[in-house]
Amino acid sequence: MRRALLATLWLVVVLLGAPAIFTAAPGQIAHGSVSGQVLGPEGKPAAGARVLLQRAEGRSPRTTRSDAQGRFRFAVVRPGLYDIRAQASGQWSDWEHNMVVRAGKEIRVTLRLLLKQPPADPRAARAELQGRIREWTVPADNSLPHDPAVDAQGNVWLTLMRTNQVARFNPDTGEWKLFTALTPNSGPHGLVADADGNIWFTENAAGKIGRVDAQTGQVTEYAAPTAQDPHTPAIAPDGALWFTAQSSNLVVRMDTRTGAMREFPVPTPNARPYGIVVGPDGALWFCEFGTNKLARLDPKTGAIAEHAAPSAAARPRRLAAVGNAIYYTDFRGGRLGRLDLADMSFRDWPSPSGPNSQPYGIAADASGNLWYEEFAANQLVRFNPQTQTFQRVAMPSPRSEVRHMVRDARGRVWMALSGANKVAAVE
Repeated sequence: MRRALLATLWLVVVLLGAPAIFTAAPGQIAHGSVSGQVLGPEGKPAAGARVLLQRAEGRSPRTTRSDAQGRFRFAVVRPGLYDIRAQASGQWSDWEHNMVVRAGKEIRVTLRLLLKQPPADPRAARAELQGRIREWTVPADNSLPHDPAVDAQGNVWLTLMRTNQVARFNPDTGEWKLFTALTPNSGPHGLVADADGNIWFTENAAGKIGRVDAQTGQVTEYAAPTAQDPHTPAIAPDGALWFTAQSSNLVVRMDTRTGAMREFPVPTPNARPYGIVVGPDGALWFCEFGTNKLARLDPKTGAIAEHAAPSAAARPRRLAAVGNAIYYTDFRGGRLGRLDLADMSFRDWPSPSGPNSQPYGIAADASGNLWYEEFAANQLVRFNPQTQTFQRVAMPSPRSEVRHMVRDARGRVWMALSGANKVAAVE
């Protein structure tokens, strides 16, 4: 009787007040949950926003919609590390990275949507860049970073050729995130952001184009019909992706909605089409690095017109469009060149470090000045078209090897330092 009484009392204690212990049945996984609220740029609840939750390594994406109060919930989430982001009406929140989901626990997070295109600081747009250079090290050793691009949120993207990755860098927080190309040893080379924030990159060793989805971070690939070495990409005003293929002697148009591609052979054999930009006339202008020519491709007809620089020894490599002119770096001749589109006349100037300086990556700042790097001299050069004067700034890192440069919405010029494994900004 005494044992029965004690057993009954123990059961009553468990039922009324003792903490219960629950275990998952064999073969089942105990889950956690993620909930929160999406707010618009003004801080008001964002109804109907698409919320994406995915594993921190980019796998297993899931989506849901926020309710009238901007609230959302993922009820059954396996334990692990997760990233989460929201999107609505062309606006995105920043990623919340590496959230730890634990069994039986709920994580709450607030996602604030940002403006699709952050307004440029008018003071920065008017200010002259001072030539100050800031550097950040890429978090992948010996990665051979190439060809930067800037998205609408101000993130700087780089291709990492040796590690087969694309990198996203947030200059405001110093945060990095790496995305791996699907094809091994594909040689990611050039990249560009489209109007929706998706990143398109060329796979120089695989004959493919890669895409990083702005919403999910997932990578997709598209194979070119015959182009074996996609090189430098550009987005045309109609949203189409164009890219050069140097050894294949082609310029290629890709419909970003369908993935369909059309290839346009360059008239001059072994022309080695290289840098490409959209000109002030809406046409695609590209360098023929194997010749002394610049070429214009009409995006409506596909017709290519070639224009030879006065010097047969010139080898234009990269381009920048300023006003009604196309500027180019003459890598072999050690000169900066200009093609005036008003009368199709050429003019060039010797680069400050001489004929063996190898001018390469180039970009224009908000005031119309040209910035480029002398590859062999490791010097950053500023050229003022109004005064036709040059200034030089020594690169902080030895053997910087800047192959491409771009300007962001705040007026800074960004460079990938292939030889130093860094990214840098000119301020």
